[in-house]
Amino acid sequence: MTKTNNKKALLSSAFALVLSVAMLIGTTFAWFTDTASTGVNKIVSGNLKVDIIGETSDSHISTLKFTKAGAETDAGAAEEILWEPGCRYLTEGFRIANKGNLALKWKAQVNMNNIINGKVEGSTIAKDGKSLLDVIDFYVVTSTDENAEAVAIENFVGNLKKTETSEVYYIKGVMQTTAGNDYQDLTLDGITVTVIAAQDTVENDSFDNQYDKDAKYPIVAMDTLQELINNAAEPVSVKLEGNIAGSLTVPQDKDVTLDLNGFTLNGGDSHAILNRGTLCIKDSSGNGKIVASKANTSALRNVADCVIEGGIFTRAEAEGNKWHTVENFGNMTFNGGKVIAEDGQSFAIVNGWNYIDPGEQKATMTINNIDMKAGPNGLKNCTGGTLTMNGGTLHCTGYWGLSNDSTGIATINGGNITSDSYVAISNGGAKMEINGGTFTGPQGSLYVQTYAQDTVVKGGSYKNETVDFMQKYCPSGYTCLLYTSPSPRDRG
Repeated sequence: MTKTNNKKALLSSAFALVLSVAMLIGTTFAWFTDTASTGVNKIVSGNLKVDIIGETSDSHISTLKFTKAGAETDAGAAEEILWEPGCRYLTEGFRIANKGNLALKWKAQVNMNNIINGKVEGSTIAKDGKSLLDVIDFYVVTSTDENAEAVAIENFVGNLKKTETSEVYYIKGVMQTTAGNDYQDLTLDGITVTVIAAQDTVENDSFDNQYDKDAKYPIVAMDTLQELINNAAEPVSVKLEGNIAGSLTVPQDKDVTLDLNGFTLNGGDSHAILNRGTLCIKDSSGNGKIVASKANTSALRNVADCVIEGGIFTRAEAEGNKWHTVENFGNMTFNGGKVIAEDGQSFAIVNGWNYIDPGEQKATMTINNIDMKAGPNGLKNCTGGTLTMNGGTLHCTGYWGLSNDSTGIATINGGNITSDSYVAISNGGAKMEINGGTFTGPQGSLYVQTYAQDTVVKGGSYKNETVDFMQKYCPSGYTCLLYTSPSPRDRG
């Protein structure tokens, strides 16, 4: 019996020992812990700063004076610089200094209004509005030699590493031989040159040196923006660094990306932006605006190719300031952005020609994403207009969110269209096909006018509509889908 008990005790002790080892193993990772860390020496942001300095000094130059042959003599210095067709003058030499710690690329442009410190330098403007600067072509050269290579100022791009100073440059002015008598008796003492700098693809991050290849030139004034676009020989990206006022035109052969950067572009006496070229509008910081300031002008009129990624398009609050906020007579794509037209009888957005026969001209609009808030009228797809809506919101407090009119062709694949007072969609156009989307109106979702040529409903959700009405436009094999609602008009 004792032997048996001893055996049992030994077995119990062995089991307890195994159990203890198991517990030790099971809890070792909870007992033994450690951490290791390392510090980052320092994090420093880069600095981009550029200056125009003298040929032999580091002092800033505010005005570049023209020189002439023999100016080094007393007699030559006393002679006045006279511009006449075919003559050529050089400015004094200057250098570009990179006073920051980031590599940069730079462009130069002559201020065509020649404003220096708020005043016009020289008598450059004739009574009829002609400017002496209109008939002078400017070039960048690196030598005073007559045969030195000259690069048109609008095509020249310089590059500087951090803290580097350029070689000596001169601006060469050549008066056009076609300048007529209208340009007599005008003087030009000097010119103001603006240097615009952006980051260059020099510094490397962990992967390559291409992270800043799309660095944008900063813009703080409308005349600077317009001159930069006019002189661009290649696609250009610009970024607003403050609110600007005036009307902007993108010429036919220009490719521009405009980043509002949270600031406002207030239009002048014409459309805030008239696009005749290729234009992309972004807003990297949010709440950036393009504002139509005058009646009968739009925040954006497009007659070529335009892509909208962001920004708010609206009108200034002024008595009688009524017109369409956005007009398209070319190719326009909404991938974002907000359009507001809370007052007046005009539409927030017009695609195509309203009450005008454009002949063979066509306007194409694709909406992938949008936030439209309109008063009486939302989006109108007019004569010659082709509209495709894939997403976004069209909200109207008045009549209809979308009006497809005349010979307009509309395809709706998705999105939300709402009217607070009447119907979501009015179709009186040549053709409309609805494949999806959500449509809400207190008087119905879809109103088809008697002269509408072709209406096809293949999908979508409709509030305050009848099955019988909708089924009339459903092709064979399709069933119209309706919201369920307590409204007495709902029967489905």
